[in-house]
Amino acid sequence: MPHYKAQIPSKLPAVKTTIFTRMGKLAHQYNALNLSQGFPNFDPDPKLIKLVTQAMNAGYNQYAPMAGVMALREMISQKIENLYGQYYHPENEITVTIGATQAIFTIITAFIGHGDEVIVFKPAYDCYEPAIEVNGGIPVLVQLDNKGFKVDWEDFGNRITHRTKMVIINSPHNPSGSIFSEQDMLQLQQSLANTNIIVISDEVYEHIIFDGHTHH
Repeated sequence: MPHYKAQIPSKLPAVKTTIFTRMGKLAHQYNALNLSQGFPNFDPDPKLIKLVTQAMNAGYNQYAPMAGVMALREMISQKIENLYGQYYHPENEITVTIGATQAIFTIITAFIGHGDEVIVFKPAYDCYEPAIEVNGGIPVLVQLDNKGFKVDWEDFGNRITHRTKMVIINSPHNPSGSIFSEQDMLQLQQSLANTNIIVISDEVYEHIIFDGHTHH
């Protein structure tokens, strides 16, 4: 069978191989420590492996409901309420996805259209901007400072326009490890008051916090 030689146009021609893939190959090539990705270097807890095996053997190995298994959604609701005192209805307000990246892409696709602006704090997880651009949105980049990767809230406020549809926050922050303080969250709330701007809060590292800091 002849090879297909025509070039297939991409919606995002400027997006190349991710830095994670490049750094992973270099680390493997030179037998170096790979600090570019957050994958663990240890096995899962044997108790977890045992429980997963039991569930698979008991028949829990088919398609899950579109929004996620209800028992899991109920446990997520309970966990959030226990930790933060905020109740979310498992039926109407919680959806389970295959991972954070898919969740972020799905949310952006659902709400962002041509010309919509999305504020992103830089440096940032490299999946945010392509997801915005492939849906016709415009990333508006707000640079974190070089003294602790903090937000300049005056600069942030100046970036909000009538086209701003969404803000993406990430705390604890990838890649710097900085966190949004309580004051930061209040500043964000104040900046977005009386608007219809959507906030995506990427909290995938919420339990990896050190030095006595608190996740907000």
